[in-house]
Amino acid sequence: LLFYKVDRTQLLAHLRATHWGWFALALFMFIPQTWLIAVVWKRLVGVFTPISTWESVQQILASNTMNLVLPSKLGDLTKGVFLQRSGRLDLNRAMNIVIFEKMLDVAALAAIMLLSVAAMFLGVGSRVGHSEAIVIAGILGAAAVAIVGGLYFIPVEAIPGFSAVIRWLSTRPRLARLERFVRAAHETISLLQARGARRDIICALSFAKWIAHLVQIYFFFLALGAAPLPVLQFLTMVPLAIFIGLVPLTIAGFGTRDSALIAFFPQFSSSLMLGVAMYVNLRYIVPALVGLLYLNRYLVYARQLRDSPKPASAEALTSDPNGPKG
Repeated sequence: LLFYKVDRTQLLAHLRATHWGWFALALFMFIPQTWLIAVVWKRLVGVFTPISTWESVQQILASNTMNLVLPSKLGDLTKGVFLQRSGRLDLNRAMNIVIFEKMLDVAALAAIMLLSVAAMFLGVGSRVGHSEAIVIAGILGAAAVAIVGGLYFIPVEAIPGFSAVIRWLSTRPRLARLERFVRAAHETISLLQARGARRDIICALSFAKWIAHLVQIYFFFLALGAAPLPVLQFLTMVPLAIFIGLVPLTIAGFGTRDSALIAFFPQFSSSLMLGVAMYVNLRYIVPALVGLLYLNRYLVYARQLRDSPKPASAEALTSDPNGPKG
């Protein structure tokens, strides 16, 4: 629909006029991005079991491949499968680490968006339309930061209702799997809060990771001549567009994220912004293609689960703390 609605002749003209220097810098940003993501994942997992940086990189790239065919970045769950398959962690705890990592991701990006909104309202920079979107960005940003910050820095026992939920689940035999998962979440959060977990470094690296992502997207804007580009508008609207892309309506957010970018930058033509969105989509396509080299581990595991007897498979996934043997 987007390609049908825009002026395709203008779109091709914009793509032909790409500034290849800025485009090359944008592609180069894949290297520091991947390294930072891998370091954050390694540090989170390292609270429970050590993994190498290279192993972390492989898990990240393979999960990116799955993200290309699943909505809402559900492919990241394969990292938990890799940890369980290697015998390092049980599946419940591994999945809890993945979920917490994504929550931390959301909070870091939301904090950047929230700071930008605050700067706008303080008059540091000019606003460019979409006042409603700015307010929504501020509310969502504050909610995400508050929820994740509470989970990361407030002791689990002090979180209202957490212990009550576990007690209630313990009285429901049919919800035994869910109870084990919630108990694993309790333990996971407690260990992530423990002394020596270095939450300050993990938070700083999470911010650095998103700064690298936003710098890359900024380079894509510049590559197509989308300038002048107000910094505060960029730091507010691009994160909001990324969050919209997480809504499970399309595969990998293609289309929804693109439409948001076109709507949030009205000073540029639709054809120009669609070109920018196409380049921004490379952030999901390029790592996914590289991740094909490492996805085979996940596919082999999936075949093993399919071919194994169901009772043994269920037991291995839910109760064996050391994962499946052999």
